[in-house]
Amino acid sequence: MTPLRTAALSALAVTACALVLAPTAAQAAPQGPPRTDDTLTFSVLDAKSSIPRAGTFRLQDLPRYGVERKAVDRIGREDVKAPGDPAYRIVGEWKDKDNVTTTMRQGKWPGGDYGFGLTKVEQKHNLSLAAVRATTKYPRPNGGKWQQSGTTYNYVTDVLHVKCSGWWIFRTCRVVEVKSVKAVVNFRGLPDGKPFGVVTAFCENTPGRCPDWVRQAINI
Repeated sequence: MTPLRTAALSALAVTACALVLAPTAAQAAPQGPPRTDDTLTFSVLDAKSSIPRAGTFRLQDLPRYGVERKAVDRIGREDVKAPGDPAYRIVGEWKDKDNVTTTMRQGKWPGGDYGFGLTKVEQKHNLSLAAVRATTKYPRPNGGKWQQSGTTYNYVTDVLHVKCSGWWIFRTCRVVEVKSVKAVVNFRGLPDGKPFGVVTAFCENTPGRCPDWVRQAINI
């Protein structure tokens, strides 16, 4: 084999190795979701009353306003009377903002303004146990909890409906609607040693049921 032919074959071999070892464009690209400019809609409980109601804000900045990072990450990924009476069965128990034991009983709702507990909250007002718990744990910082009378207390917190546009976590967001959720809790003791608990919860100034997005807030 001539020296010239040997050199040509060596150069060809080196070029082939370089092509095999070189990273492809896909391998060199930074990891992350594909870029798409689209609209994202969600709801969020404004526990600190600090999320801007006018103007815009970055989706990635929500933790600065008191929203847990894990909730934001999910968006970024797009991802007793008679003992036998079932109405008085406790279905939830937690501490409110002042570390006072609060309960949710199964309750009942025969219609109209009657009833109490989870059944009334869900069937009449389209809220959930989680939404009520969040309202009592994170009422408005100023005046969000007050005594109505005797052993009955009111709690109010704001849930924001947010729309974002742009790409991934860098989307620009705007509050498009606000609903105030009010929970009424009676702390009088019952024979089972627990407080009566949640009487009702509803969206203020909203005829009928709360919108679905209220109960679907990402951080409740």
